[in-house]
Amino acid sequence: MVRVGYPEWPPAAEEWRCPFRIWGLGDESIHFGHSVDSIGAIQNALRGIYGTLERLGVPLRWEGLDDDAGDDTGFSMDTNTGYGLAFRHRIERMILDEEAKLPDSTRSRVEQERREARRKARAKARKEPQVRDVDMPAPFEPTSRSKYIRWIAERHLVRRDAVGSIVLVCMSDPELLSRKRVWKCPFTILGLGDDDSIHLGDGDDSMAALQNALRGIRCTLDQSGIPLRWALQGLEENDTGFPMDTDRGYGLAFRRRMEQMIQAEIEELVRPIRERHERREARRKARAKPQTE
Repeated sequence: MVRVGYPEWPPAAEEWRCPFRIWGLGDESIHFGHSVDSIGAIQNALRGIYGTLERLGVPLRWEGLDDDAGDDTGFSMDTNTGYGLAFRHRIERMILDEEAKLPDSTRSRVEQERREARRKARAKARKEPQVRDVDMPAPFEPTSRSKYIRWIAERHLVRRDAVGSIVLVCMSDPELLSRKRVWKCPFTILGLGDDDSIHLGDGDDSMAALQNALRGIRCTLDQSGIPLRWALQGLEENDTGFPMDTDRGYGLAFRRRMEQMIQAEIEELVRPIRERHERREARRKARAKPQTE
């Protein structure tokens, strides 16, 4: 079982942290995703979960999916690999290019399979809510309940087309609609001209709703066409901190192929750096070696 807690700012801390915990794999201690804002802490907690599950290598499958779904935990790699915005944009273009190569029949079949998987998962009797999902965001439903929402995380973005204008992104915690047995995670984006709208990322469990809310935020910001930047010193232009992830809704095989592609690109990027470091280390050891007569 995997759980994520609320982001928090501990006393005397210099950054936000978001706790996460994985039961059943040996180490059941609480870990944290850290960041300069509360949404970033959530994102890094999700990255920490993905990294932990990948590193352990235990074959796992999200409960509720069919056996033929393979080792699909619903945690996917995103394109924010820590190597800069230009590298991230190149990876995202590569993913979109690979996606465009898929035949229309594949896209239709995958969408039908996703609908069937959701139907089976919802029909399955559960003793308690599960903690995973892999759906892409459904159409976001605007509501007018902002005064009843408890916002748990936020991010400030700077509008580059209007001096001094700020866009505020807020997220709430997922909630279960018991009648439909669907989880919903509310989010809103203030400053894009639709300040009263609350949108919902939905999923078959609370983690999925949280993930789909993050995907929904990215989609909404991209579709607005407004040039935005995360309101932090030193960041590159047009970096909102909401990256694309490899779960594009085309199944586990496509996602794994995209993850392997990203790892290959990272290796190509860091290999010259590693080789330079190894050469410097070899020269240092050679100089430190005692000279023999």
